[in-house]
Amino acid sequence: MNESRLDENLKALGERPQPHLPTDFNAAVWSKIQSRETTFRRTPRNWLETLFSPLATPQWAAAALVLVLLIGWSLGRITTRPAGNASETRLAALVTGEVIDLACYFDDGASGPDHAACARMCIASGLPVGLKTKNGQVYVLIGVQMPPSTEPAAKHESLNAELAPYAAQIVTVSGTIVSKEGVNVIENAQLVTKQARWQESPHRRSDSKAHPTHFL
Repeated sequence: MNESRLDENLKALGERPQPHLPTDFNAAVWSKIQSRETTFRRTPRNWLETLFSPLATPQWAAAALVLVLLIGWSLGRITTRPAGNASETRLAALVTGEVIDLACYFDDGASGPDHAACARMCIASGLPVGLKTKNGQVYVLIGVQMPPSTEPAAKHESLNAELAPYAAQIVTVSGTIVSKEGVNVIENAQLVTKQARWQESPHRRSDSKAHPTHFL
């Protein structure tokens, strides 16, 4: 039996009331038991036990659980938080393409001369207007930013009335290309020129790409 186990047994015995011992019981043995009990009680506890014993309560356990949950939630927010504007790019450019109404285009892919009348009505009614380049890139068109006003108003002018007559036609607009989270927008767009369709003017095909002027 190891020393610690012996001490535990002796402690248990020492806590019992002294029994009526038989006459042949060695009194020295009982004295030794009591002396070991006294020594055990006077022995200082391990410093780790002394430090953590006040924490071994239900209140401290609940507080520790809440703290762990808060730390886990905070780490989850940090790892899932979007990277802000790290993926955003801005480029001043001229872009040439077909004026399309985005509702019909994304609904059933409608574009081209056969869809001109419908596109004209949709754009005039206020549905979003866009530009589709020769290589198939689609841009949402946002008008020029309006000056600040004390009255509630849109931040940008609408291009619908201006571009509705050009539905399904090829035009060139100037503005700032903004690409963010997979969406491409031409901000502060302004109509520059109207052109013939690509089929009629193959020498203009290179105009279907954005021509950057400078980076912002």
